[in-house]
Amino acid sequence: MPTLLHLNGPSGVGKSTLARAHAAARPGTLVCDIDDLRSWVSGWEDDFVGTGEAVRASALALITAYLASGRDVVLPQLIVTPAQVDRFEAVATEAGAAYVAVVLTVEPDLLLERLHARELTPVSAVISRIIEERGGDDLVLEGRRQLLDLAEQGGWAVVDATEREHALRALRALSACCDRS
Repeated sequence: MPTLLHLNGPSGVGKSTLARAHAAARPGTLVCDIDDLRSWVSGWEDDFVGTGEAVRASALALITAYLASGRDVVLPQLIVTPAQVDRFEAVATEAGAAYVAVVLTVEPDLLLERLHARELTPVSAVISRIIEERGGDDLVLEGRRQLLDLAEQGGWAVVDATEREHALRALRALSACCDRS
């Protein structure tokens, strides 16, 4: 059974890095990074949120089609609204795939250290600007707390992403329940 592995977590926790590493160990896995897709739309920098919603709808269609082909998808995407999470779970079900929700976490000090040290790209620059405009580090830490609360309420797995290899082993174990073999 194909799997949609949703790596959720605050900005800077390592969602994209772990998604790429997890997929690299599983040839044929699609990494559907909505933030990257967003940057393909002209003017995205000026309407980050609006573009994100439009691209999210396109990503849902892409994920559905890819899962229906019998292959896995990794989705590194911060989503704090349960109704938005439900959309991704529904497309997995529609495609005959398993949905595995994971919240990645690290201790607050390490999270902020990683966030401030991450590589500057056009996407990370816009995300950093938005974070600063909306409350800076306090916003990130509040989002971390909200995600951990949502994980508890939704029964989602929580994976400590402090050490990359430990986190990858945990992701492999969570995905193993759904393997075809």
